Amino acid sequence: MPGDPTSRRLVEEGNRSEAGSTTEAIRLSSRLVWQFSAHSDVGQVRAQNEDSFGADSCRGLFIVADGMGGHAAGEVASSLAVRCATEGVALIPGDAPLHEARDRLRSAIHDANEVILIEGRADPDRSGMGTTTTALLISPDGWWVVGHVGDSRAYLVRAGRVTQITEDHTYVQELVNQGRLSSEEARLHPRSSLLTRALGTAPNVSIDLIDGELKEGDRFVLASDGLMSMVPESEIRSHLAAESEAEELVRNLIAAANDAGGHDNITTIVVDVTGVAD
Repeated sequence: MPGDPTSRRLVEEGNRSEAGSTTEAIRLSSRLVWQFSAHSDVGQVRAQNEDSFGADSCRGLFIVADGMGGHAAGEVASSLAVRCATEGVALIPGDAPLHEARDRLRSAIHDANEVILIEGRADPDRSGMGTTTTALLISPDGWWVVGHVGDSRAYLVRAGRVTQITEDHTYVQELVNQGRLSSEEARLHPRSSLLTRALGTAPNVSIDLIDGELKEGDRFVLASDGLMSMVPESEIRSHLAAESEAEELVRNLIAAANDAGGHDNITTIVVDVTGVAD
């Protein structure tokens, strides 16, 4: 949400392998303060990066989007998702309560879905493009909300405990929910990347909205599935639980995915709620 007007606002989009990283700290005039680090990497196999990320520190918005579609259409879809979310959150008043922020975030993601559908219909080369979207909105007033579609993820690390906030919208996750696959079997399944929900694939999309209380010391991690598809969940959680700086954690997670083969683009954002403003 809006902070000290003298603070530098940062809005960063990344979908490039060579220049997709950002580290920034922000001190707000309200109670809680945070800092973040983010990077997007093309991986070891793919020629282009179809992931995008956005970070608006002053408004507390952080978003990861993993695009899909030929002729660079995935990059277009993920960039549109980041743009629409950023523009939508910019309309939220600084003193908005949680329920209003939830509604506005939902509307912004719905708007992204509509824009991606329109762009796909207007250009044959972009037909069928889509993207995942996982957006985190945090407030210095002490709440957080995540809007989620697809299989990018959000985690919360609190007092050393790692909690996966989102649930993957995939065919294999449905099998896990039914008890027919373990999480590790799902990661290695040949249809592990088959989405059951994504932006740009249907006129109406169901959006998961999850919220909670924001506390000093909280760490949020957003990641595209280029991380989870390569690195076992136990190893990811080990990295997240380690006491490391945000920038170091981002580097370590991306390196782990690349060391395992880097078959997909990898994007990671780490947000640390560092304390209380003076």
